[in-house]
Amino acid sequence: AASATFALKAAVWFRRARLLMVSPDSRANRARRQAETPLSVLYRFPEPALSEVYAAHRNVGGIEKFSFHTPTLCRHAFTKEHGPPSGRSDRAMQVWHRGSTPPAGSNQVVRVLRIGIATDHLSTKLAETPPANTHWIDPAPSGGSTIIDLSFTNDSEAMLRGALKSEPADLKHKLVVYRQLQNGEALSISSWHSDKADKVFRVSAAPHDPRDLLILPVDPDNTGRPVRLTLFSNPKDGDLMTVWEMGGYWHPPLTDVEWEAMCKPYKSINMEGT
Repeated sequence: AASATFALKAAVWFRRARLLMVSPDSRANRARRQAETPLSVLYRFPEPALSEVYAAHRNVGGIEKFSFHTPTLCRHAFTKEHGPPSGRSDRAMQVWHRGSTPPAGSNQVVRVLRIGIATDHLSTKLAETPPANTHWIDPAPSGGSTIIDLSFTNDSEAMLRGALKSEPADLKHKLVVYRQLQNGEALSISSWHSDKADKVFRVSAAPHDPRDLLILPVDPDNTGRPVRLTLFSNPKDGDLMTVWEMGGYWHPPLTDVEWEAMCKPYKSINMEGT
């Protein structure tokens, strides 16, 4: 397996899959694994510039990103290259301040970004090939979610790893990245398993697309869930940004009765298309 003590030279990508970590392999093998294994989109955490930390997932890379600045400023914004949408002068969509980083020796972190990906919403039909430096994270059991947390800390890597060992084994809580920053703090990225997951979701047909987008834990037509849908929270000062990623597929428009019958075993959340 690839070493977990990498240096984050250019960037680190994370993808949920059945393999925890794999060594770089051939393009053919990576493409074969994509066809056989349910996946999420890739998440990119570029090399920190001084003490600034950036994050984006590959579907919107070059368009929008998260940035976490010294000492506490957090932004969800369009990239400088993409620029703001027409009619707007500010690239920022959300701006908030995170909590202060706990002092050294407190055995604590301050979380700034949480990514949740339901195992039953992973995809097998994504039109991309993982780069060679992908680090693979094991999924939670069916019905659950894998959570990826990005945090800041003043504690050592050894202290964080020791703290995780005391947590319940079924959480599978692992420290994936520990990176010292120039301001004396450290960036940590960890993953763990939750037994909760959003199960049912529908974006109804709209004039610009006459199909329904269905998010279900079952895929009766074996579509492979080629569509990845990302939802964001609206953090206030002191909060962390929460991102939920789901996989779905297009379906001819359903009546409300048909939809209710399809998702009867699950909790239904209906979102009208716009």
